[in-house]
Amino acid sequence: MSGGSEEWLYSGRGVSPTLRWSFTVDAPLTDLRMARETGEILAADASGGLYLIDRRGRMISLIRTRHAIQRLAWADNGVGGAAAIDDRTVVWFDRKLQFSWNREVPDDVLAVATDAHGTHVAVSMADGVTALFTTSNRKVSRFETVRPLRYLQLLTTETQIIAAAEHGLVGRYSLSGEQIWAEKLWSNVGDLAASGDGRNLFLAGFAHGIQSYDGDDGRSRGAFLTEGTVSQVSCGYSKKTLVAATLEQNLFGLSDSGDLVWNLTMPEDLTRVLMSPLGDWIVLGFTSGRIVRLDCTR
Repeated sequence: MSGGSEEWLYSGRGVSPTLRWSFTVDAPLTDLRMARETGEILAADASGGLYLIDRRGRMISLIRTRHAIQRLAWADNGVGGAAAIDDRTVVWFDRKLQFSWNREVPDDVLAVATDAHGTHVAVSMADGVTALFTTSNRKVSRFETVRPLRYLQLLTTETQIIAAAEHGLVGRYSLSGEQIWAEKLWSNVGDLAASGDGRNLFLAGFAHGIQSYDGDDGRSRGAFLTEGTVSQVSCGYSKKTLVAATLEQNLFGLSDSGDLVWNLTMPEDLTRVLMSPLGDWIVLGFTSGRIVRLDCTR
């Protein structure tokens, strides 16, 4: 962990965030997730390392595995999380990062997600099937979509899933697999973010900017356009602020109406951007393995 300032934080427009802490894992970063209640950060690297970091940037737990960890999920209350390892295996682990169970699935895992309380895990696969399990490893349901779902988010106030494919589909589903709504997409998708209640949904639409949807019925609310090719997006629990990143290494802070608040040029490629529930800080996970927390001016 380290603190201090870096020149790139003064490279943009607006009142830029300030560096709170920096932490570096031992190999290139493969995924990064946040527990919204505790502020803890879960990180995985290409060497099989799994790290739990507290909101002050101090390491709580670390394990080293012999597996390729590709996807992560972490419960908001910090009781445990899930990961996709070696392409076709899903594991559940506790907050000490000790594996409780593992389950092989029939096709490559595209995404994993867990609910806020750490009771259920959703797993989407390349064959278009999404399966739901309890965190005690009991299968609850499965459903199939016309396109494989690459992005999943279990909602906090509803027992439902917001999901999107890389192209052609965005929708909302019950935990039993019932389709609540589904809409066609006309752009590729690089990321998905939804408010805690699912009423506000955002997709990183590359050249089409940030696509905004009404999460209750799937109606398009238009797009927030920024400079560059938007590849990642994250929002707070109640959507008051947004943060978006582009393939050109630009980072944007936006108001809930899509107005630019600040922007920065990042020094390296980004694996994941995460926003805190209140929108007062963000975490960046760079591909190199460096993780930074930036505090936003309110």
